[in-house]
Amino acid sequence: MAFLLFTVGLELPINRLRVMPQAIYVLGIAQIAITGVVIAAVAMLLLDLDIRIAIVVGLSLSLSSTAIVLPLLVERRELSSRFGRGIFGILMLQDLAVGPLLVVLPSLRGDAEDITSALGLSLAKALIATVVILGVGRLLLRPLMVIIAATRVREIFAALTLLIVIAAALATHWAGLSMALGALLAGILLADSAFRHQVAAEIEPFRGLLLGLFFMTIGMLLQTDQLAAHWLSIALLVPCLIIVKALILFPMARSLLLSTGPALRMALVLAQGGEFALVLFGEALKFNLLTGGLQQSLIISVTISMMLTPALAWLADKLVPKIGKRSELEKADLATSAPAYSQHVILAGYGRVGRTVAARLKSRGIPWIAIDNDPYRVARERRAGHPVYFGAADRIEILESVGLAEAQALVIAIDNPKSALQLAALVHYILPEMLVVARAYDDTHAAELRAAGVDIAIPEPSPISDRIADAVLERINPVATEPA
Repeated sequence: MAFLLFTVGLELPINRLRVMPQAIYVLGIAQIAITGVVIAAVAMLLLDLDIRIAIVVGLSLSLSSTAIVLPLLVERRELSSRFGRGIFGILMLQDLAVGPLLVVLPSLRGDAEDITSALGLSLAKALIATVVILGVGRLLLRPLMVIIAATRVREIFAALTLLIVIAAALATHWAGLSMALGALLAGILLADSAFRHQVAAEIEPFRGLLLGLFFMTIGMLLQTDQLAAHWLSIALLVPCLIIVKALILFPMARSLLLSTGPALRMALVLAQGGEFALVLFGEALKFNLLTGGLQQSLIISVTISMMLTPALAWLADKLVPKIGKRSELEKADLATSAPAYSQHVILAGYGRVGRTVAARLKSRGIPWIAIDNDPYRVARERRAGHPVYFGAADRIEILESVGLAEAQALVIAIDNPKSALQLAALVHYILPEMLVVARAYDDTHAAELRAAGVDIAIPEPSPISDRIADAVLERINPVATEPA
C-alpha cells in the first residue's frame, strides 16, 4: 500500500495541489466526518455497539479504496479532469486521515481527555513529518539524484528511488504514523522534480508485483468459513454501506463541486469500502475494540464492496449516459477535463538540435516538452523555466508519460543513431499516424529512419536544427508566419 501511494504522489506535484479548488478540500473533510458520524450512529442504533466501537466502524467505513479507484481513473484518463481531481482530493484526505486514526485507536480504551491529547499529538507529528520530508528532501534529495542520474546506470537510479520510498515510510512509522503517509509525501516530493517521469518508468515493474502482494494479504485476512455464519449480516451490510455512502456524497458533491451527472458518478465510484478499513479493523481487534465475529463480518463486507467497484462504475455510466459521452460537462468541467499534456510537441533529446527546435516552437506559441538524459543540462534548463525533464528519451514508456498519444509531433534528436532508429520503429508501430521528424547522422541513417516510419529525416551535415523546425512547423502549423 505504501508503494501504491508513492505512485499516487508522483501523479500530483505540489503545484497541482495548489491549484485544486478549495471546494475539493472541503468536500474531502466533510465526507469523512459526515459519513463517519452517520455510519457510527446507525451502528449504535441497529447493532447496539458501544460509542467507541461505533466510532471505529464509522470512520473506517467512511474510507474508499485508493488501490482500486485511482487505477480506474488512470485507465480512463480522467485523473486530470475536474471529476478525477475531486475524487483524488477525497482519497488523498482519506489516506492522510489513516495516520491519526491509527495513533488514536489505542486511546479509545481510555477517557475523552486521552483521546483528545492523542489526536492532537498525531496531527502535530503529521505536520512535522510533512515539513521534514518535503522541506529537507527538497534541499538534500535533488542534488543527490542529479549525481546518481549522471552515472547513467539505471539500476542505481532505481535503487535510490526504492531507498527514498523506504526511508520516507520508515520516518513516518518511527513518528507513530502510517508508513503510507511517508510514501505519499515522498511521491509528492519527487513529482515536483525533473526526475518524475524517469522514476515512474523505473518503478513500474515493482508496482504491479507489490500491488498484487497487497491484495494477496487482504485475501489471507478472510476467514471464509465465517461467511456462512454471518451471511445475513453481510448481505445487509454491503448494500447498506454502498447506499449510505452514495446518498451522503452525492448532495455534497452536487452542492460543492460538480453538476448533477458527475456528482452521481463520483458518489457511486466512491461508495465502496477501502483497504485502509481492513488495516484499521485489524488494529482495533488488537486493542479489543472489536470482537472477532464482528471484525470478520466487516472485513468480508468491505472486500465484497471493493470487488463491486467496476460494477458501480458501469452502473454510473449507464445511469448517466451523457457523462459517459462527455456531453453534460459544465463549462467549469470543460476547462479542466483536458489531459495534462495535449496538442504539444515532444522533443526526445534537448541538446543543440532540441534547444533550437524548442526556441522556434516557442516563437510560434506552440507548446512543447523535452526529455533529456543529462541531469546537469536538465537542471540548468529548469532553472530557466523550461519544461525539460530527466529521462531516457528512447524509452517509450517515458514518452507516453508526457502525453505521446496526445502530441502533435515527435522530434527525435537523441545522440545515439541505433536508439533513434529503434524508437522511431516503436513509435510508428504504436502510433502510425504520429508525425515524427528525426535527426539523421548521414544519408544512410536517414534512409533507415524513413524505412522505420519516420515522416521526415534530415541528415547532417546541414543546418539541421532549422530544417527540423521548419519541417515541424510546416506540417502542424502551415498557415502561421514567422514573427517579426
